[in-house]
This record gives sequence, C-alpha cells and structure tokens, in this order.
Amino acid sequence: MCLMKSKLSIVLLVALLLPPAAWLPTKAAAPEQAASEATEPLAELLPTAYPAGEILRYEVTWMGLTAGRLTMEIKELGLKGEFFALDISAETAGLLGAIYPVKDKFRVVVEGPRRLPEQYRVDQLEGSRQNIKITTYDQESGRIVYHRNLDQPRRYQVATPVHNEFSAFYAMRIMPLSREAEVVVPTFADHERHEVPVAVEKIETIDSILGRRETMRVKPQLRFVGLYEKAGDPQIWLTNDSYRIPLRIRSKIAIGSLIATLSHYQGPFTP
Repeated sequence: MCLMKSKLSIVLLVALLLPPAAWLPTKAAAPEQAASEATEPLAELLPTAYPAGEILRYEVTWMGLTAGRLTMEIKELGLKGEFFALDISAETAGLLGAIYPVKDKFRVVVEGPRRLPEQYRVDQLEGSRQNIKITTYDQESGRIVYHRNLDQPRRYQVATPVHNEFSAFYAMRIMPLSREAEVVVPTFADHERHEVPVAVEKIETIDSILGRRETMRVKPQLRFVGLYEKAGDPQIWLTNDSYRIPLRIRSKIAIGSLIATLSHYQGPFTP
C-alpha cells in the first residue's frame, strides 16, 4: 500500500514537472562538455517570471476525474545574497484521495541570478509512514550529498551548474525560449547529471483563469521512456509574455493523461 502511494505521489509531481530525460541513467558527460551546454537565463525575466511571492495552484485531473492538487510558491528568504525558497506541495484528492491519501511537501532553496539549488528537502507523509530526504548542492565544487532519514549519506561528484527537478522547472521559465532553438537545463536526477533539452513546440491560444492567453507550448525533447513506463511526454503551456505563467501541464501515463490546470494565481501579472 505504501509503495502504491509513493508511486501516486511521484506520478502527480514528477510526471508533471520533471522532464523524462532526467529519469533514466545515462552515461555522464565530461565535466567541461556538460558545463558548456547549459543555457544561461535571461536576467530581465527574473522580476516577472521568477517573482518572490508568486503562488500557483493547480487542480489535477485524470480522464476528467479529480486526481489531486498541486501548489507551488516562491518565497524570498531573509538571508544575505539572493536566496529564495521554492515550496511545492502535492496531495491526492477526490476518490483517489479517499483510497490513497498522500500529502507530500518539497522545499528547494535556490541562490543567485541563475537560481541554482543549494538545498532540497522532501517531507513525505503517506498514511502513518514519514520519510525525510535532504540533498545539498555545492555549485562551486560539484559535490552533492543526499541524506534519507538516518541512512548513511550518498555522495556524488558532477559538473556544474546543475538543477534538480523542481528548480529546473522554474529555471525553464527564465530561459530564452523560442521556436528557432532549444534550450538546455542541466538536471541532477537518478544519481546523475543530465542535459535536458527543451523546445517550443507551438504558439497557441488557450482559455484560462487569467482569460484567453497566447501561450508557448513547451516540451522537452523526448528520447527516453518515462519512469516505470508510467508517465512521459510532458507539455507545459507558458504565457507568451514576460511572466511565463504555466497555465496548464499535461503528461501521459500508462492509461490516459494527467492534466494540471491553473486554478489560482497570485503574482505580478494583472489581466
């Protein structure tokens, strides 16, 4: 039962936010090659597409049925320098919530104009079972240390810069996205650093709580099978403006698709 709940939580979050290229182990690139392929963010987008105080809430559906809720918030931390916290929570809802109640919380502390992760904490509360996982990132040396509960820490050495799955999702919003060229967001997942290419598939207009908006339909370049073959082909609809608000996220799973639709927005954008 706990394993099933864990997989549901993974599907609700990772299937929607984490590009499949980061799910499977591949041969790590040489440090100098990997570091040279990272796309630099656009500083002018930080106040609008990565704003402190922004809150995004989503209703997640599967085949038209309520499956869960997803909340993402950016908080400025009162520390010296540019430090922000990305607070993400996911919970099952509807019939799924009654059968498999899951409520997980994630916090990523990012630093600097590139918003690179310094620490990542996962609090998983699934029934009576609780897991705490903490990962620290040294962006200068490339050292990553992972702790799970009271287990012995695992240590990794990677090329920098490097994101994790959630900081990569936010970093994508401040990249120079266009139809002409893909961007690369280096992401540490599944014990390795991966180059995740992201491209704009199409410009299209959709209805949302913010009105009818022109969007960029963004998609990672899929070259791998998703986790457990349960999820894949994520697509994200970002407003085609300086705010890059994710209005909709869709990811295929074994049967049908999960769709996260923005239901609440708090931030600098005003219709």
